[in-house]
Parts: sequence; structure tokens; C-alpha cells
Amino acid sequence: MNGFISFIVNDFLTQPVILIGLLICIGYIMNKESITKVITGTLSAMVGIQMVIFGGGQFTSIFKPITTAVSNSFGIQGYIMDSYAMKATTQEALGSLFGLVGYVFLIAFAVNLVLVYFGRFTKAKGIFLTGNAGIAHSQAILWLVLATLGLGTTASVIIAGVLVGVYWAFSTTLAYKTVDDVTGGAGFTIGHNQQIGIWFFGKIAHFFGNPEQDAENMKLPGWLNIFNNNVTSVAIIMTVFVGAFMAPLGISGIQELAGNTHWFVYIILTGINFSMNMVILLTGVRMMCGELTGAFKGIQEKIVPDAVPAIDVAALLPFSPNAATLGFIFTTVGTVLAMLVLLAMNSSIMVLPGFVPLFFSGGPIGVVANKYGGIKSIIVCSILLGFIQTFGSVWAINLMYYPEGTGWSGMFDFSTFWPAVTEGLRFIGNLIH
Repeated sequence: MNGFISFIVNDFLTQPVILIGLLICIGYIMNKESITKVITGTLSAMVGIQMVIFGGGQFTSIFKPITTAVSNSFGIQGYIMDSYAMKATTQEALGSLFGLVGYVFLIAFAVNLVLVYFGRFTKAKGIFLTGNAGIAHSQAILWLVLATLGLGTTASVIIAGVLVGVYWAFSTTLAYKTVDDVTGGAGFTIGHNQQIGIWFFGKIAHFFGNPEQDAENMKLPGWLNIFNNNVTSVAIIMTVFVGAFMAPLGISGIQELAGNTHWFVYIILTGINFSMNMVILLTGVRMMCGELTGAFKGIQEKIVPDAVPAIDVAALLPFSPNAATLGFIFTTVGTVLAMLVLLAMNSSIMVLPGFVPLFFSGGPIGVVANKYGGIKSIIVCSILLGFIQTFGSVWAINLMYYPEGTGWSGMFDFSTFWPAVTEGLRFIGNLIH
């Protein structure tokens, strides 16, 4: 039994390519499509989601060494604000209980499905399909439940599973309207670490700008019109940004990162690779969404009425690549400013930003802000996001009950919603003990 559960959790449900491919296959079969359409549509969607995952992974692999090197160059000892840091911290904290995470995941997935199945009453729509993020949620919340409530393992697993499942169902539903606006009715929502953030900024972005000043539609005069091309503008902007971001390392530090490549060429290639990965993401999203929208109608009509697939946040980025890039840049600016405020306050906790919360929250929020408020809104919302994630991470780290851990997620929902839930759990724990 344990082997079967291990297979389901570790080798099946955690693989978005397999899970989404299976759902699309079932959807086409229920639509009574031809066997040719079932096979080609399923495989096209699987290749598309794999391209999305690959492109997103490449962003991280390229920039993570850079952000780490820049953080280390300032000689500041602190906690890391990154989803990988949260995974490492909670895995260490759970120790021998880490094997219970799979049960939490399964309970959460079941709760999510039940809430969506009864969506007529619950109003829940989103089915969380980002398995790798789901496992991170399961282990983090299991640890927080164990640490705050002090109950037995069985009760803790059930409570954690229910909490995560409820979060998946309603946070993805909350983000749906905003995602639908941004994607022009692509038929999916986001299931990651910042869906509440997507809803929040979708509500306030229009206060800070004019949607007619779209970052994708800037018409620049003279030679500046080269920036009207998305591929070109992203490559140039990121080359300049990367060079400026790495400036504190000095030429010798940049050369160390570059290895056998000349430091100047390394900066240029980093910007080019960023643009290339954005193109890969864009292509993958188009392939996936084309199949997902059609196939999911069968599942909606026959199994789970009004269900909406909640997929990786990277799928949102190609719908406005210039805005995603600007969102990343100004979230970084906001984060650095927030760090300076922490230093001025002599904070006992200093957080060092990882690439993931800067780009995979900053980019999507930039896309959302651009939809509702244009370029000005991107700047304001992204800087605000940097402050929220930084100070929210300090709040979360104070509550993680594992001071020797390396850090916490830093992404919007884990800097706002989950610290608030943890405060509630701690209050309940104090009442029952």
C-alpha cells in the first residue's frame, strides 16, 4: 500500500505533464473526439506544458547563481526568501515525519476535488494541478500544524490536508476572473504560490495607471522603435538589467560566474537566453491552452461542473512579456528598498531575495498590473509587491518554529495568507494546551 501511495504521489500526481495530459485525454474521450484527435491533442498539450516547465526552470537556473553571488557579496547573514529555502527548512524540521507529506497531499487533492464537485454550493472552481508546488505546500503546512497545535500525527495530517485543499480550491477560484481577463478567456487559472496576490493586485492595479498605456503597445519614435518588438525589447532590457544587477560583484566576480566565457559576453548571453526562454514559454502556453480549453469542456460537462484547471504561474508570463520583465525588475527594486528599511530599523531578521519570488511573483503581477493600469501600474504594484513579500517573509520566519532553517518562500501567499493562518493556529494551540 505504501508503495502504491508513493507511486501516486511521487511519480504521478507531482508530474504536471502526466496529470494534465491524462485530464486532456479524458476530456477528449468524453467529447467523443476521434482517436487521432485524442492522441495528437493529448501529446501536443503534454509537450506544451513541458515547454512551459522547461522555460520556467531555465529562468531559475540562469539567475539563481547571480542572485546568490550578489547577496553574498554584501556579506549579510540572513534568511533566504525563496521557495526552495522553504522546502529545505520544512523538510529538515519534519525529519522522520517527512514521509507523511504524501498523505497530506492526497487528502488535499481529494478535498479540492470535492469542493469543486459541489461548486454549485461552494462556488469553488479551480483544480490545483501544479504537483511540485503542491508537495511544497503540503510539507510546509504539515510542519506548521505540528508545531502550533501540538496534536498527534494522524490529526495533524488530516488538518493540514484539509487546510491545503481548501486553500487550493478557493485561492485558485479567487484568481480565476483576473487570469481570465489577462489571458483573454484562455480557460485556466493559476495554481502556484501567489494566486491570492493575483486577485489582490487585480483589484487595485487600476488605481495607479491607465490600461491604454500597455507595455506591449508602446510605439516609440526613431531608432527606439526596436523596443516595439517583444523579443528584442526583452533581450536588451534584461542585458542592461543583469549588467547593472551584477555590478557590485566587479569584473572579477562576474568573470567567476561566467567561467570560461568572457564576462562581457556572459552578460549579453544572459539577456539573450532570457528572451529565448520567454519565446519557449510563449510557444508552450499556446500549445497547451489550445488543447486545454477544448478538452476540459468534456470534464466540465460530464464529471466536475464548472471546473477550471489551475496550472503553473509561468503560463501567465507570455501573455505580456514586456510587462513580466518590468514586473521582475521593479519587484527587485522594491525588495532592495525594503531590505534597506530593515537595515535602518536594525531588524533582527534580514531576508535575502532568491530569484523565484522576484520573477515568478513579480512577473505575473507585472502582467496583471499592465492589464488594468498599464506601465505606471506595473511600477507601483511591483515595488509594493517587493515590500509586501519582504516584510511578510520576516513575519513568516518569526512564526516558522525552526530558527535554524534556511528561510521561507517569500512569495505573496506565503508572506500574507499563510502567516495569518499560522497566527490563528498558534492561538488555537495555546487554548488547547
